[in-house]
Amino acid sequence: MRLSENFYLEEFLISETAERHGGDMLEQQRNPDPAVLQNIHYLVQHTLQPLRTLLKTAMTLTSGYRCLPLNRAIGSKDTSQHVLGQAADIKLSNEIASSVSRTRIKNIIHSKVRNVTGKPLRSDINANFYLFATACFYRDELDIDQVIHEFGADGRPSWVHLSSSNDPDRDKRQILVINSGGTRVIDLEEALNLGC
Repeated sequence: MRLSENFYLEEFLISETAERHGGDMLEQQRNPDPAVLQNIHYLVQHTLQPLRTLLKTAMTLTSGYRCLPLNRAIGSKDTSQHVLGQAADIKLSNEIASSVSRTRIKNIIHSKVRNVTGKPLRSDINANFYLFATACFYRDELDIDQVIHEFGADGRPSWVHLSSSNDPDRDKRQILVINSGGTRVIDLEEALNLGC
């Protein structure tokens, strides 16, 4: 089922862990309830597709919806927005870093970062950092609850966690970093400095 120009429901339901476990876990993972489906649609329409369109670069979901047994099997908290279909872990294609056709959007991001930090982005940032920085800049417009720079080195996240919902109790606009030192909430300038 197509959710938007670039996203399909199947992407949110795939799980190697659920495939290995099979049985009830796999059945639950493949058949989310209607409320979860609505949440996934909201996340795609309000956050993921707008980012994909803005960056003009392919994205890969490494984790989307997780049924509760799957979420527990991978050691995540029951309160994770993945369980509700309100979160996705994303990797951005390296084409943003290497393609001449993406130079304009990269220059815009570099300029916005310099305006906030007073410093240029390092040359060793990865494609995922462009996604992270852009999501940080547009938290309000894209109705983002959380944007998280997950693991990897500063400016080189292994993936970016994005969550969004129309639940007023979740309206956080938080920026976080998760690494071997733990999880911490950071402000916009600190977030962008991860790449400087």
